[in-house]
Amino acid sequence: MPPDTLTSLLTHLDPSTARDALARIAASAELSTLLGTIESGTERISNLVRTINEYTNVNQGPVQNVDVARSLETTLGTLAHILQPKVKVQRAYEPVPLLVNASGTELNQVWTNLIENAIDAMEGEGELRVRTFCEDHYVVVEIGDSGPGIPPEIKPYIFDPFFTTKGVGEGTGLGLNTVQTIVRKFGGNIHVSSKPGDTCFHVRLPWVDPTEPL
Repeated sequence: MPPDTLTSLLTHLDPSTARDALARIAASAELSTLLGTIESGTERISNLVRTINEYTNVNQGPVQNVDVARSLETTLGTLAHILQPKVKVQRAYEPVPLLVNASGTELNQVWTNLIENAIDAMEGEGELRVRTFCEDHYVVVEIGDSGPGIPPEIKPYIFDPFFTTKGVGEGTGLGLNTVQTIVRKFGGNIHVSSKPGDTCFHVRLPWVDPTEPL
């Protein structure tokens, strides 16, 4: 109710009745706010439970030799609607296919989380850098962005379960922890380097030599 309308109504009431009316209006407003908070909290819990179920019961797909560049391109194609037109993608793929033994579905989940985080960090505008190369019998995938960087005080915690810098209802805090779990599952590791204008996640997975017999 607009303040002017409320004032007009109350001026026609005796003080005792006006006081009771104000008390009822305040109680109603407080109840409405409380219900809104409960609804928001319930939705967040529901989303969190659904996310956990998806991550623990995901159809992982067969473990097989996966070309990481092709896997990255599949993910980038899926996310084209949030990449264009303000995110410029810089690709630097190794000329020869680099294979890792993993589930393609789960690898796509890794790339999706990292790329979406990069886009969020840049607030939908900037440069996304994707690079692949081979080093010490590992395939290295680097996903970097031109965002503001990760504050040093939170960097040690970004892979912790349920840690998130997003607002209430905007993130579960499971993304990077799930990424780390999947990467470790396939014998790899992940770490991050960050400074203003250059944050990069480095994913290392054991390289599969295509010339070796299965």
